Amino acid sequence: MVFSVFSSLGAAHASAAAKSKVTVATGSVTYRKVTGSISLSPPLRKGGTKPEKMTWTIHASACTTSKSNVKHVKGGGLTDVVRSPTNACGGVVSSKRTAPTLAWTPKSVHSTSASFSGFSFLQNKAGQEGFTIPNTGGNASVTGSFAGKDHGKRSVVTVYTNLTIAKFRTACKSKVGLTGYKIISGTAKFS
Repeated sequence: MVFSVFSSLGAAHASAAAKSKVTVATGSVTYRKVTGSISLSPPLRKGGTKPEKMTWTIHASACTTSKSNVKHVKGGGLTDVVRSPTNACGGVVSSKRTAPTLAWTPKSVHSTSASFSGFSFLQNKAGQEGFTIPNTGGNASVTGSFAGKDHGKRSVVTVYTNLTIAKFRTACKSKVGLTGYKIISGTAKFS
C-alpha cells in the first residue's frame, strides 16, 4: 500500500515536470492581429518639461508559425517602458531604442527578447497614426524563441492607433493633456 502511494506520487511529479518543460521555439511567428495601449505619465502637454514615461502594453493573436518546432502559438504579449526627456508633445515623435521581452501562450514556449534600434511613424488610409519598429534603415535582433536563422534581423512590428494627427494635437493642447491612446490594429513578425 505504501509503495502504491509513493509510486502514484512519483508518476504525478514526473507528469508535472513534463508539462512544465519550456521549449525555445525555432523558425518564425507571424501575428495578423495586434492591439493594446500606450499610457503616458505625466500626460503629454504643449510645452511640457517633465520627464516622460510611456508604458506600452501590446497583445498579439491570430498567429502562425513557420519552419518551427512549435506548431501552434495562441498569442503573445509584452509590456515595455520607453522614456523621453520631456512630456512635450513633440518629444514622443523622436525615435528611441526599444528592448521588449515577449511572453507567449502557451507558457511552455520560451520568451523572446527583442531589440529594435528605434521606430518610424506612419499613417494608414483612414489617417490614423501608427509606427513601425525597427525604424526605417534601422535594425532588429532577437534572442530566445523565434530568432530565426539570423537572430531576428527580419523582425518587424507595425501598429496603428486610435489617433489622427488632429486628435493628437487637440489632446496635447487641452488642459488635461494626452494621457494615453489605444493600439487598434497591426501585425508583427519575429524571425
